[in-house]
Amino acid sequence: MTTDKDKTLLYIVGGIAAYFVLLRPLLEKLGIVQSSEEQKQQNYKEEEKGKYLDPGTEKPTKSPGEWVIIADQIYQNLKFSRVSDNRADAGYQVARVKNNADFKLLYKAFGKRQEYTFGIPSGGEKDLSAFIVDNLDRSQIEIINKNYRSKGIKFQF
Repeated sequence: MTTDKDKTLLYIVGGIAAYFVLLRPLLEKLGIVQSSEEQKQQNYKEEEKGKYLDPGTEKPTKSPGEWVIIADQIYQNLKFSRVSDNRADAGYQVARVKNNADFKLLYKAFGKRQEYTFGIPSGGEKDLSAFIVDNLDRSQIEIINKNYRSKGIKFQF
């Protein structure tokens, strides 16, 4: 091997080592990259949520496509961190759920989405429950929870 190839190889190995020794731990501390423990915990949470959100024998009242549209509307209403949020409409959209099967479809359609502050991404991606809890007032959340309880929906924000 020539000295140029040796230098290139040394830079590549040094860059990889610097990433794993210096940069990755720093990114994990800042919360930009998930550690392996955080990833395991996230996988566990997703698995358990899937079990909890099992609708049983209930049939949804709307098609999955309609729940995607409603989930998109909730996101549009709440994605800008209270700056220009339409919290009243978001609460209305969330309250359109009529049973556990509907909630499962809405939750799945919402998935994980990014919130913005003044057009800049803030924090990590959030699921439906995090968006609702972080963006609606406690009184609005209590109204939704009361609505869900009256319909026999087991999920509460």
